[in-house]
Amino acid sequence: MNELPTKYEPSAVEPTWAELWAKSGTFRADATSSKPAFTIVIPPPNVTGSLHLGHALDNTIIDVLTRFKRMSGFEALYLPGTDHAGISTQVLVEKELALEGLHKSDLGREKFLERVWAFKEKNGGSILRQLTRLGVSADWSRERFTMDAGLSRAVRRTFVEYYHRGMAYRGEKIVNWDVKAQTVLSDLEVDREERQGKMYTLAYQLEDGSGAMNVATVRPETIFADQAVAVHPDDARFTALVGKNVRIPLTDRLIPIIADSSVEMDFGTGCLKITPAHDPTDFEIGLRHNLATPSVIDKFANMVSDLVPEEFRGMERFAARKAVVKALEATSALLEAKDYKVSIGISERTKEPIEPMVMTQWWCRMEKPAKQVLEALEDGRIKIVPERYTKVNKDWLENIREWAIGRQLWWGHQIPAWYDAEGNIFVPDLENPDLDCDQDPRYKDLNLTRDPDVFDTWFSSALWNFSTMGYPDQTEDLAKFYPNDVLVTGYDILFFWVARMQMSGFEFTGQAPFHTVMLHGLYLDAKGQKMSKSKNNGIDPLELMDKYGADACRFAWAYLSTGGQDIKHDERRYEMGRNFANKLWNASRFAMMNLETGHSESGMMLDTLEVARFDVTLADSWIISRLSETIKTTIEQLEAYDLGAAIRTVYSFTWDDFCDWYIEAAKPALKNKNPLTQATIKRVLEAILKLLHPFMPFITSEIYAALNPKHQQLAFEPFPRADEFAVDNASLEEFEKVKNAITAVRVLRNELMIPPMQVLTVTVDGINADAVSKNLETFTGLSKAELGSVTGKVINSVAPGLEVLLALEGLIDTSEYVARGKKKVVELEKQVQQAKGKLSNENFVKNAPEDVLLEERRRIEDFGMQLERLQKVLAQFA
Repeated sequence: MNELPTKYEPSAVEPTWAELWAKSGTFRADATSSKPAFTIVIPPPNVTGSLHLGHALDNTIIDVLTRFKRMSGFEALYLPGTDHAGISTQVLVEKELALEGLHKSDLGREKFLERVWAFKEKNGGSILRQLTRLGVSADWSRERFTMDAGLSRAVRRTFVEYYHRGMAYRGEKIVNWDVKAQTVLSDLEVDREERQGKMYTLAYQLEDGSGAMNVATVRPETIFADQAVAVHPDDARFTALVGKNVRIPLTDRLIPIIADSSVEMDFGTGCLKITPAHDPTDFEIGLRHNLATPSVIDKFANMVSDLVPEEFRGMERFAARKAVVKALEATSALLEAKDYKVSIGISERTKEPIEPMVMTQWWCRMEKPAKQVLEALEDGRIKIVPERYTKVNKDWLENIREWAIGRQLWWGHQIPAWYDAEGNIFVPDLENPDLDCDQDPRYKDLNLTRDPDVFDTWFSSALWNFSTMGYPDQTEDLAKFYPNDVLVTGYDILFFWVARMQMSGFEFTGQAPFHTVMLHGLYLDAKGQKMSKSKNNGIDPLELMDKYGADACRFAWAYLSTGGQDIKHDERRYEMGRNFANKLWNASRFAMMNLETGHSESGMMLDTLEVARFDVTLADSWIISRLSETIKTTIEQLEAYDLGAAIRTVYSFTWDDFCDWYIEAAKPALKNKNPLTQATIKRVLEAILKLLHPFMPFITSEIYAALNPKHQQLAFEPFPRADEFAVDNASLEEFEKVKNAITAVRVLRNELMIPPMQVLTVTVDGINADAVSKNLETFTGLSKAELGSVTGKVINSVAPGLEVLLALEGLIDTSEYVARGKKKVVELEKQVQQAKGKLSNENFVKNAPEDVLLEERRRIEDFGMQLERLQKVLAQFA
């Protein structure tokens, strides 16, 4: 047994263990093991990103589950890796080039990609190194990158299969165009944002000169691409006009008036201009009415096309809006311009307003795999935690849309499709998917050109569960560790990533990629706002770890992860974690200082004759019983993925039962060198370290190594089982009675403001009083009170089956006590009102974390009880 330093210093302990765990072989999972597998893959962070609180929360949860399962006898694989992050990484490199006065086109595709790879090698991977600071037990020998050769093969293979199954195809549709990143975005990559704009009412003159149609629009600059004006077929105001023509303002072009049931009669004027090339709804209406799709805005958001009057050509779209409005005013075609909140699409990556645009793109039909996932969600093959997100998952899958899988980028997996001079498409065969078509002897006489686009980043991420295991090859890893067990991620990428992994798993492996999805909430700032650079409200988890220690932070993140709710940053939880680490360290030092050096590894004295002289104490039986109950509850909570409840359970047992009650109760036996108590305190401490290890691996490993220097490291020790520790219900009940009596004395001492070491004389009455008499040493030692008779004016404290009486005469200055008591009444009344005031404040209730609200409600209850008791006592002196 090694001695622990007096004070716990995370900075002196954590780096050594972090370095050990970061070695590639420490947590290497064995694909040939006979143990049952447990697999979690990391949600791959952007390769050039830095650790943020979302990553820290993700990986803390993953590591807790992985360490728990490894200690529970599973061959546990925690697979790390990073994502190439197509748009984000390319934008970073383009910014770097811009500082040099260069554009990617100046380098050309090949040289630009060389530059990106160099950038990745220089800046990439730091986020994984930062994770080692967190102490994750990842298998670093299996680290993956979405553009590794093996993963790239999987991406290529899946596209080839999609294509030959008739699911992937090339077609013209309206898309979300990011004018800054110069690429298509899926609907999921577009945020909706309300901005102040204008609703313009324009007069479209009827061809026959009999009047005008008043048309409302928020985008007057797109009128030059209008193909019709639509009204609802049941709108009696316009029935007679359907089939006639109107003239587009500022032009001589005529367009028809059509009837379509999607038009809202009560919105605007009831007349909708139809611009199929620049609005998704208009595009769908255009398809139904066979309308053309001319575009008047190019990929750079500039006005183009012969349809645009010359004075507006070349203008940027928003500048053109102002100019068009001015021209409409000059011709009296603008009837009204009123303030209006406009919901616009914003690129999630570049924050630029997207431009709807008709383009030919690669699409993937997802109805078939979506149906398979729905069936798995229905029959329980895939479980979502919390369960309420199952409906959210189902709703999206039931309304699945085709996936735009191409992106107009250079960085990423280039689409393996080629075109001949006539535009015919060539995709590799299923039998040889890795053979480029322009290298295929069958096409040697054709001049084939490869599609310049790359796949959506989520296309490769959707394969992460099995591409990291060696797919499409039938590897040992794939056989052992796939399907995965749990996927841990934030609910915000349920559609981006989780649903697409679900569908990809069924489509290419024929089974669910995991049996459980554990979703956690977003980590918000203390005000409940999303963290962002623009708000300057980000919190660096590395700084938190430097301040409090990694274990304290892991404690806080686990403690705060409850029920998939968003998490408001609360510095108190980090302080709580640090205080807990110090408490555990000090309790461990005390226990180790009171263990005989002659103990065997089991904690028992070698001299059995000496052992026979001692009895097992009530406190020993009680703590062993409580430990068994705690182990059972903790395992149930971990198996249910309720990490917040699990850490609360272990925290309460360690702080309250072990440190505050058992250690104090065991001191007389330890002073007498009772080997049974020594063995008990060692067994319980070892079990606590094992229970806490998944949550707080650094400090538990350090203490365990000092306690058992000849053992393997704690990470590979078995997790405690409840049946290893016998439950003695009689001891549980009897010790609770003694605890209640001690607590009752402490209540009296506190109320009367009597110094903690002043010995009191009390009478204990009630049906449970005999438990105190039988365990007088424990009662006296912890309460600093002796049993005796009390007379005269007394104060009492009541507990279940007990009444503790304390005489006031000669104990306190009654006049001084009454004066203090009256002041205390005023103070308590004030505190009750303050707490009630907080709970009546709508803003406080709205923004405060749930545990803070619970704390305020408890304060009202506690202060109210104290107030009631104090008033009763003071009444004796009236």
